[in-house]
Amino acid sequence: MKKIFFKISAIFLILAGCFSCGQEKIEECQKIFSDNIVGRWKLTVVSVAVSNSLIDVTDYSKENIIFDFQENNKLVVTGPIPDVIVVFDDFQAGEHFYTFQSYNHDCGSVCDKPGPNLFIDKPEFASEERQYFCTIELDDETMQISKSQFCGAIVVDDGFEIKAYTWGKRFIRIK
Repeated sequence: MKKIFFKISAIFLILAGCFSCGQEKIEECQKIFSDNIVGRWKLTVVSVAVSNSLIDVTDYSKENIIFDFQENNKLVVTGPIPDVIVVFDDFQAGEHFYTFQSYNHDCGSVCDKPGPNLFIDKPEFASEERQYFCTIELDDETMQISKSQFCGAIVVDDGFEIKAYTWGKRFIRIK
């Protein structure tokens, strides 16, 4: 569990580093991720955090839940999809339409962080409901799909603390 949380935290830290101002950071951001989403991916782990505190990790590696991202922008999800609110809303078994934009090609302007890059079932313009962050590591063997939902902020001694609900799905590529 700690290893998974560490990997998720590392990805967020890398992304945060990418979003700092400066050409060096933009070039670094462009080298971190692959854009090779096409293929069959097996779900291994789902993690849930509230305000950066991991509250649940579920191992799905023994299940046969497959996300098949096809070249024609069709996503076919198969397997025993859990009835878990929010985490699997747009990822039910069946066929879906998807679009994917690599961070390699859209790291934003110098000080802008890239927005979501995976869209499921033709989201409406400016709708956040079906927009996700998807990162594929350079080895093209592991992928993460995640989403954060802002829940509010509270005042603390040195400013304020943002409250957010975040979930992440980890996958391995099936050869």
